[in-house]
Amino acid sequence: MKIDYRLLIPLLAMSLLAAAPSSAEQRRSAAQEAIADAQRVIPGGIDELKPVEIGGIKQWVSVRGNDARNPILLYLHGGPGSPMMAESWTFQRPWEDFFTVVQWDQRGAGKTFGESGRKVDHSMTVDQMQADAEALIEWLRRTYGKEKIFLLGHSWGSILGVKIAQHHPEWLYAYIGVGQVVGMRRNETVGYEQTLEKARSLNNAQAVKELESIAPYPDADGTTSLSKLVTERKWDIAFGGMIYGHETDEEAQRWSMSPDYDRKDVKSAQLGEESTIRVLWSQLSQIDFDKVSRFECPVFIFAGAEDRTTPQTLAKEFFDRIQAPQKKFYNVEGAAHYVVSERPGIFLLDLVRDIRPLADGSRSP
Repeated sequence: MKIDYRLLIPLLAMSLLAAAPSSAEQRRSAAQEAIADAQRVIPGGIDELKPVEIGGIKQWVSVRGNDARNPILLYLHGGPGSPMMAESWTFQRPWEDFFTVVQWDQRGAGKTFGESGRKVDHSMTVDQMQADAEALIEWLRRTYGKEKIFLLGHSWGSILGVKIAQHHPEWLYAYIGVGQVVGMRRNETVGYEQTLEKARSLNNAQAVKELESIAPYPDADGTTSLSKLVTERKWDIAFGGMIYGHETDEEAQRWSMSPDYDRKDVKSAQLGEESTIRVLWSQLSQIDFDKVSRFECPVFIFAGAEDRTTPQTLAKEFFDRIQAPQKKFYNVEGAAHYVVSERPGIFLLDLVRDIRPLADGSRSP
């Protein structure tokens, strides 16, 4: 008997529909499973997601790579309080052929904030966060048998990155700054001026009105109220100064798709982001690297050409001023503040071509 397989197509479609997730939560779960499957490391690689005792509390880390002999790259996320672990799935998988990549939810952020019962630690300080980062690096070096690591600091993480590179250069193959903070007062001043200029060039009367209403920005004493910050960032984002070509930054959507995060983790990340910046924001106004003139480890700075959150112009001034055993500046066209995910191929090419070779000879047989 000859079967007309065309007759089976409707039946097949019906069976697929019957098997399809019937709710938004089920669809989300199915998407996470698909992403997790696509992100699998090869047999023999490293894929660990666990809490580690750091600074007297449990803090969550993800350690992933296809070859344990590869050097470690520790990613210090921004914010403060804005985890990158939950959106690393959007760019990180190719890195794992060349590095063992560590994502860390810092004190007050993401899974670590959830681990604390979402209890806001009002005693947090920038120095404490630096101590946490250094304790994590010591743990990584000890646990994975590495003398040195690569350290990547993004935005707020670049503050910690510079401080660590100054304090313990012997631990680092190189420091990599992305969205480099130079000094919070100048960063906010220049970023605001550029955002207001953009609003005027676009003849956006509402943006101009709202931005002019928060002048002076920052205040005369160098501080910036969070209410003013919210207004400035609203228009910074709308004009593509956070993610080039995008009018919004839907980080919660990216977090919700992460195989490493469940719904509670996403909520913890949102609450942690709101609370941690409130605790640390006043301290950040004191950050100023104008007196930093030399590094004892190689330094690489990536700046999005359209970045108005941490202006590219200031990052370039900082780079030109510093001395280091080796240094290079990357002005990334078509990118703003999130260079790693906006231009992932270009970023990885530079990372592997120029920076990864510093660890040559570190691989064991």
